[in-house]
Amino acid sequence: MIRKMLARKALITLFLSMFCLTSFAQGHLVTGAVTDANGELMIGVNVSVIGTTNGTITDINGQYSISAPANSKLQFSFIGYNTKIVPVNNQNKIDVKLVEDAKTLDEVVVIGYGTVKKRDLTGSVASVNNEALIANPVSNVSQALQGRLPGVSVTAQDGRPGAEVSIRVRGGGSITQSNDPLFIVDGFPVGSISDIPSDQIESIDVLKDASSTAIYGARGANGVILVTTKGAKAEKVSVSYSSYMQVKTVAKTLDVLDAQDYVLHTWSYATAYGSAYGNSVAQYFGVGSANGNNYAKYADVKTHDYTDDILRTAIGQNHNLNIAGGNEKTKIAFAANYLDDAGIKINSGYSRFNGSLKVQQQLLPNLKVDFDIRYSEIKTDGKEDSATNGKGSLISNAYSFRPIDEPFGTGNFAGFGNGDSNVDQTFNIVDLVNDVIQKNTKNNLRGIASVSWDIIKGLTARSELGLGRTTSENKYYENGLTNSYKYAKLTKGDSWNVRSATTLNYEVQGLGKDHNLSFLLGNEILASKSNSSQITGAGYSASFDFNQAFGKINMTNAALGKDSYSNTIGTPSKTVSFFGRANYSFKGRYLLTGTLRADGSSKFSPNNHWGYFPAGAFAWRISDEPFLESSKGWLDNLKLRLSYGTSGADNIDPSLWKETWTTSTVTTDGKTSTVYKPAGMLSNPDLKWETTVSRNIGVDFGFWNNRLYGSLDAYWNSTKDLLMEVPIDETTGYSYQFQNIGKTSNKGFELSLGADIIRKKDFTLNVSATYNYNKNNIEELRDDVTAEYGSQWASTSTQPNFDYLFKVGSSVGLIRGYKCDGFYKADDFDYNSSTGVYTLKSGVADLPTITGNYPTPIKKATGQNAFPGAIKLHDADGNGVVDTKDVTDLGEVTPQHTGGFNLNMNYKGFDLSAGFAWAIGGKVYNANAMANMYGNKDVSIGANRLAFVKDCYKVYDVNSSGDLVAVTDPTALNTLNANAKYGLPYYENGIVLSTFVEDASYLRMNTLTLGYTLPKNLTKKASIQRLRVYVTGGNLFTITGYSGLDPEVNTFSNKSTTANSGKFPTLGLDWGSYPRARTFTVGLNLEF
Repeated sequence: MIRKMLARKALITLFLSMFCLTSFAQGHLVTGAVTDANGELMIGVNVSVIGTTNGTITDINGQYSISAPANSKLQFSFIGYNTKIVPVNNQNKIDVKLVEDAKTLDEVVVIGYGTVKKRDLTGSVASVNNEALIANPVSNVSQALQGRLPGVSVTAQDGRPGAEVSIRVRGGGSITQSNDPLFIVDGFPVGSISDIPSDQIESIDVLKDASSTAIYGARGANGVILVTTKGAKAEKVSVSYSSYMQVKTVAKTLDVLDAQDYVLHTWSYATAYGSAYGNSVAQYFGVGSANGNNYAKYADVKTHDYTDDILRTAIGQNHNLNIAGGNEKTKIAFAANYLDDAGIKINSGYSRFNGSLKVQQQLLPNLKVDFDIRYSEIKTDGKEDSATNGKGSLISNAYSFRPIDEPFGTGNFAGFGNGDSNVDQTFNIVDLVNDVIQKNTKNNLRGIASVSWDIIKGLTARSELGLGRTTSENKYYENGLTNSYKYAKLTKGDSWNVRSATTLNYEVQGLGKDHNLSFLLGNEILASKSNSSQITGAGYSASFDFNQAFGKINMTNAALGKDSYSNTIGTPSKTVSFFGRANYSFKGRYLLTGTLRADGSSKFSPNNHWGYFPAGAFAWRISDEPFLESSKGWLDNLKLRLSYGTSGADNIDPSLWKETWTTSTVTTDGKTSTVYKPAGMLSNPDLKWETTVSRNIGVDFGFWNNRLYGSLDAYWNSTKDLLMEVPIDETTGYSYQFQNIGKTSNKGFELSLGADIIRKKDFTLNVSATYNYNKNNIEELRDDVTAEYGSQWASTSTQPNFDYLFKVGSSVGLIRGYKCDGFYKADDFDYNSSTGVYTLKSGVADLPTITGNYPTPIKKATGQNAFPGAIKLHDADGNGVVDTKDVTDLGEVTPQHTGGFNLNMNYKGFDLSAGFAWAIGGKVYNANAMANMYGNKDVSIGANRLAFVKDCYKVYDVNSSGDLVAVTDPTALNTLNANAKYGLPYYENGIVLSTFVEDASYLRMNTLTLGYTLPKNLTKKASIQRLRVYVTGGNLFTITGYSGLDPEVNTFSNKSTTANSGKFPTLGLDWGSYPRARTFTVGLNLEF
């Protein structure tokens, strides 16, 4: 409460101080009005006397009054409009009309360590402005980039609060290390941009080719995302406030079996597993002639899906305040933001507070200092960032619990075996969710100070110092239901980073109008370190709650053996860099750029500390050629770009090349001592950088007064010296070593296209679209590396154990499993009516033993595993036997075709916009559906299944007497299963089937917004420059063939639990996912 009160007072003080920054001078009095091109009066226009500090702004009626010498000049400026200078010439009244700034080719694009006009750009850069970002009201601004930038792919983990958002620029070249781009915010490197509100961002520029990224050397291989936050741009005071309220509901839940189908499936499976189980289930439900014969009644019973109990309609809110202003020498910008993003799952949510202050001071005519400080605090509740093998997460598996509240039988589940937890109210899924409290807090403070010195004309020196500090605290608590004892885990982390950079820019003078030559030289020093600690305890007193457990975390029951403590002191990371860039242009038509950076990093061994990253680019402004002068009526811009260069990837742990040690105990002569032993990793003094070579050719174009505009790029990126953990002979005392083992490539092209279909005073219509094609490929892989690894979503019973593969000729994220040919039919067997035995016909491959126990009432020939209804796996090698050698590639996860399109329309005060994203190709690994296909022994008895199980093969039916009977006759089986689509879902192991490795193609409507801006003649009476209200629908529909919750899923991208646990990418895995929300937002934008 005190902090909020102080914050309010500080805001009021700062707000009032802004209005005291305008100064006035005495002299010749000039008055007048300022209007726009449409004749509308403009409020807040800067009016100043050139060469003096004398200035004012237009009032709510667009009028101004200023004292100015009779022979002076007045300057009129306003953001988004061309500045106009008018001589006073002894006039007493001067009316001015300002024209909107037609930016297009003169628009400034942020590049590494500087800016450049779009017309002079030689590299491949994609940009998005604030207007586009705020059109999609999401908690993580990264999501607002989806479908808007060519060459940029955005995938959210799923719908959970604080979900990780993966951004890939042209695919990413590494296979085991990070493919995240380098994020730079106002010149400072950060790990993510999720803590920056979109309202506070001026623009985002994405550097894609080596010509653009090589200036960042060892950090630029995965692309660079430059974020520029808002600052004070004018002398006038400006205040803006934006706010929205958002209602969130679940977009989709999975259909489940209805009550009667659930009873039939449970009764049938239990009976197949054993008569004792079958009888217990029959008594529980009151089915069969001996138990009340209530089967038919379940047709009128409504299923209770506990997913609905866990989910809710959530309400979130966002508030943002920006204040900026100053005078000729001092400019100040202050911003504050608060976001409360409640989750649609109970006990979950995400909140964030941000504050920033920017100050720019002109000390001397040629000396300027800047200060920038930013603070953020993020809290996440109930993220549930883990999944249980065989079940998934609490939310993804909630549908399985006790679908019938009041069974017609005894309700006694004692005979359900390990399946009793599926119906026992002691394990009510809502209580289990409430039993777990998970609270994560992250605080980040960053400050930057810089000084710019214009030494002589054309020569500018700039020096920057940035400091950052991050702390985190994660609390996980179980109140005793989940594991029968109370459990607490406290994890704390802290990290710091320092950046120092000095640059020297020189624009060579006296070369004449045809030549332009400039140089950039710089030095940068980066240092960072992180530490963490973790303490766990269990067996707290029954009277303890969440706060008491963490307040007295050492008061545990040590006999449980769950207590632990660890402390990790991170390895410091240091990088020293020298870089340079030269730009030359001839006649403004022929543009050359050369870049070189040298990086020395402590993340690599002394033998390879230094890496060198050169790049070059050429651009030809064809449209400016004299021979195209006659085309000016329809050709506005045509530029050809070529680039080639290298960049590196050092986004790795700084200890990978070093030998690490751990403690152990030895007992000698009865005396126990603590000693150190190798921690498993053998040092590698020859470890190299992952280096990416990038080649790019592109064309920028604009036609018919830029009514049609865009760019087309083709690229080929190859990454060599891939880093991977390689197993070694354990007799050496070590188990693995990081080595450089291979090469990947990304080839593709990308198109960005925009069209201003209608341009009128009161009516505009714009359509834009992006298309990306990217083919990721593993080109080389050393023979001795472990190329197979597994997700183990079904624990050790997952078949095959290694369900992912690194394979030369395929992309990263290749799923392995068994191709499913449906199920065995009665026609695949010779049936002996006298014995009831089914014998496989010649040429029909038998079912492998990888299914584990596969209970069925159908009799099989001796030594035979297959029977009618069993899943039928493809004999890939044609040897007549299905075994592990028939494991095959089931598909690549990453889609090759992605993009989006957007529509923007304005009619008078109304605005309408829509944003779409799409993908064609790729696969989703639907482990959730596969888990519904296997019996999982008696653990799943009593659990409800997804609705598709109704279409599975059946070997039991309920007869006219109400009893369950086995169906074994071929004719009866064919009749019963005439519409069956899937095999009998009784097998014991979790088999990866091609049936549920599904197409990931989709078309999603991300946003639909309708807004209205009130006329200025109404708002100006309240000193309001602009007032807009709007409504937005988010994630309104998704068109897809995927049977799961959402085809855009990446639940646990590093879930590998075999062969390099947690270090290999399990992409596209739908396991334990959190459903996405559909949002409805009401908001306003207010400017003074």
